[in-house]
Amino acid sequence: MTIKSANFVVSLAELRPFPKKGLPEIAMAGKSNVGKSSLINSFANRSKLARTSAEPGKTRLINFYEINETFFLVDLPGYGFAKASKDERDKWGRMIEGYLENSEELKHVLLLVDVRHEPTNDDQLMVEYLRHYEVPFTVVATKCDKLSKAARGRNIPAICRKLAVQPWEIIQYSSEDGTGRDELYKSVEDTIGSAAPETP
Repeated sequence: MTIKSANFVVSLAELRPFPKKGLPEIAMAGKSNVGKSSLINSFANRSKLARTSAEPGKTRLINFYEINETFFLVDLPGYGFAKASKDERDKWGRMIEGYLENSEELKHVLLLVDVRHEPTNDDQLMVEYLRHYEVPFTVVATKCDKLSKAARGRNIPAICRKLAVQPWEIIQYSSEDGTGRDELYKSVEDTIGSAAPETP
């Protein structure tokens, strides 16, 4: 896949009509500060397409990014941010659940987990939710540049056990050095099918 264009389109608190709505959607879910915004920038080869922050909990709306004028990357609010109020966490939860239940264009979810840590109970609940509603998903282990290949090899089995996935079903990714980007491109291309641009 060659990224020819990548643009922010809209932020929504709930699903509603907006320009170009109807394109296939690939959503990204994960706990706060897992690296969703960094992955968007890395995926799109744009350093400032999505705002990144060292402070968790910055993504508080559902953000739509149009890629190659053929599909949307959808950035969902991060969950599990302990410093947010219960009301705010509940609001984000309703926002995420409302999107996942009601988007007619959702084709796949990228579930991001930090390769350095065992997935949280919230990650596990998200997987159970996706399986219950039969939403296809791929686990993406982020921040792989922070660990050696050997250390990642030791951590991946723990992720597999917690989320009940196989090692070959996990994409190991680094937004810093590009590890796993071609594999993610291929996964997205396979998901979108004819809507995705052909690899030259």
